[in-house]
Amino acid sequence: MKRAILIVVGFLALEAVLMLWVDRPFALWAAQLPHWVTAVSHHLTRVGDSLYSLVPLGLAALALTTARAQAEGTQRERLGRWLGAVAFVFLAVALSGLAVDAVKAVVGRPRPILFLSEGAIWPQPFHMGFRYYSFPSGHADTLVALALSIGILWPQHRRALVGLALALATTRLWVGAHYPSDVVAGAAVAVLTTRPLRDLFIRRGWLPAPNGAMVPGR
Repeated sequence: MKRAILIVVGFLALEAVLMLWVDRPFALWAAQLPHWVTAVSHHLTRVGDSLYSLVPLGLAALALTTARAQAEGTQRERLGRWLGAVAFVFLAVALSGLAVDAVKAVVGRPRPILFLSEGAIWPQPFHMGFRYYSFPSGHADTLVALALSIGILWPQHRRALVGLALALATTRLWVGAHYPSDVVAGAAVAVLTTRPLRDLFIRRGWLPAPNGAMVPGR
């Protein structure tokens, strides 16, 4: 419990520092980046769109469910393990994404483009619309949730996956869609939803005990 409290306090302190002293100067700096940086980032940032992960995962889950219904014996058991793994990754992305969307709607933080064009910095709670959905970053959440969930299944690749996810999440900064505190918060939401979901799947027997890994890490 003490460790959890320290983590929460540390996160809130980091967010406060970013919002008060980093976000706006960073947005002004990012607006001056060379065109090729933003152009490349606009292409890379699409990876964080949840549809690019949810649609294939959903189709895979349907295919595995159909195949499992027709299988028997060890093949049915093997397909069931794969179905549990795919469902886990799908729900990690989907549930964290729903949490992010709820926070976005409640907070109503203006995106950097509004700060740069109109000087808007104050949140407008329950102000619907893309321009007021800055906090937290949905793309960062999706990328980190995807990396964490797959990394739980295959822990030997966890560090590389999380590193890649964080690198791609920074593209939200280069394209001017988010502040640094938005990206950090999006990643935090992914952590807060993926870990409890893993524990639930293990308790239900949908992922291998003790840690959910499909292949034990070395």
